Amino acid sequence: KEVELQDLKTNLPEIVESMKELMGQTKSGSKVLYYEGQRGLSQVNWNLVNATTDLLSYEVATPDVYLPKSESEKLMEEMVKKKIMVRTITNKTKIQPFTKVEGMVDYWQIKSIDKSKLEIFGDVFIYNDVYTWCQYRSKEEIFCVEIYNEKMANMQRQLFENMWEVARKMKVLSTQGEAVLA
Repeated sequence: KEVELQDLKTNLPEIVESMKELMGQTKSGSKVLYYEGQRGLSQVNWNLVNATTDLLSYEVATPDVYLPKSESEKLMEEMVKKKIMVRTITNKTKIQPFTKVEGMVDYWQIKSIDKSKLEIFGDVFIYNDVYTWCQYRSKEEIFCVEIYNEKMANMQRQLFENMWEVARKMKVLSTQGEAVLA
């Protein structure tokens, strides 16, 4: 038993390093997670409620388009409850009403940017030390990547702020999130 215990103690650091690699964890503290399908997309969206900073996003569509309506509403309720400020840049010039969550528009700012300056063809979320990219070609072909890296998130935050300055403010017309280019 003592020999077995000694073997375990000797091999434990190597086992821990192997597990970190399998989980995408590196010594630098960076981590990359890959998600597929509707379940993966849901997980990435629910991870957004962990934001302790403003949630910055480039978005193709509102959450009700790619998540089931009940899930989309629960997600927004949680974000309002946690008072997470969301700043979104889109190529759209008009947003149709998409939510019944009270107070959602109090924590949401949206701007539109012309495709000639930046064509948005996937959703990007930046918060805390996380940079997330979601690409959906169809309901069957969805993939998302979360990169946990402080420097990358900070650089992406700077790029977002530059685009935010160039983008044009949209006027929110209703508590359901309807908005038009101002």
